Amino acid sequence: MPEYSPWEEKERSLRRWMECEHEPGCPYPRSIFSLTRNSQHPEYSVTHETVWLDSIWDTCLYPLDLPDELNKIEIWNRQGPPVGWEGRTGPGVVFLDWIRRSRRSNAPHMSEFTKAAYEMDIPLNSLRYVFVTDISETDTVRCVRDEVYSSEGLPYPSNEQVTWGPSSEFDALLGTTMGRVVAALIMCAWGQGKKQIARVVTFHDGEYLQRLNMRFDIEDI
Repeated sequence: MPEYSPWEEKERSLRRWMECEHEPGCPYPRSIFSLTRNSQHPEYSVTHETVWLDSIWDTCLYPLDLPDELNKIEIWNRQGPPVGWEGRTGPGVVFLDWIRRSRRSNAPHMSEFTKAAYEMDIPLNSLRYVFVTDISETDTVRCVRDEVYSSEGLPYPSNEQVTWGPSSEFDALLGTTMGRVVAALIMCAWGQGKKQIARVVTFHDGEYLQRLNMRFDIEDI
């Protein structure tokens, strides 16, 4: 199997922290950060509305028994370096549509905002899938396009869904910027040694064929 350093190197630490309850050095402790629909939080504003997922996503959702009625949530900091979270949640699923956290900010990690957004309406333990949509983030795109897809002889972009189980490719995908966000979500939500990312699905679909989408499947260890 090909090696995908430096992404695999980053993944190794994440996997140890995620899967081993007593692995030292984990930078993502369980989070108590929370927000409400009509948040009066002094630092963050929240908007919340009901939306329906576009029918172009039907083939992605129907096999997973996921809803097409979702909660669209936007979270913004009221002042200071830019921080923002935009996504959609429904029973069993969260869509990460756009995130930003300035390096100058002391705000919670984006994984903590994701946990807080999901828990506004839905019990945390029901979460099974995380979709990251319309990815243009350079590190993740470069890994998928120039390393993983290229080495496997796969066209990029492609509207075919590709499922990655335990392998060098899977490890590399978890080591990307977006993979690390989802791994951090698992640890800040449940702690170490409780949940894992069982598989990753990559595909191009929706309004922008050039934009990459990823699905992360969460299971008990």
